[in-house]
Amino acid sequence: MQALCQLDAQGDEYLPKVATFLADHIESGETLSYAHDLVELAWRERDVVEKEIAQHSKGWTMARMSSVDRNVLRVALAEFDLKQAPPKVIINEAIEIAKEFGSAESGAFVNGILDKVWATIDPDAREQKG
Repeated sequence: MQALCQLDAQGDEYLPKVATFLADHIESGETLSYAHDLVELAWRERDVVEKEIAQHSKGWTMARMSSVDRNVLRVALAEFDLKQAPPKVIINEAIEIAKEFGSAESGAFVNGILDKVWATIDPDAREQKG
């Protein structure tokens, strides 16, 4: 999420620095590789993600969202695509990150958007959530 916030602020000029940024913050090689894949996918697909999020965030454009909320959502949608973790885990981790780094409302906002997005990806998700 932090690397994506840097990309948001600095644009594509920051891309060559992403690998170093991640390596400075992540020790495990496997985790580092996964994080790099997530950042790359989230940044590359940001236009697709923006359209997906816009369908589920009434009155909230990506530009209006805080950088933290916007990038937590980008990472979560990239994780949905990579299918390396169960959706509930992805959503719960996104909520926790949003709470830690975002505003008082970030956790609820991220939860609401991701629940709606996941329900369109997996129509049975609403019943699974129970």
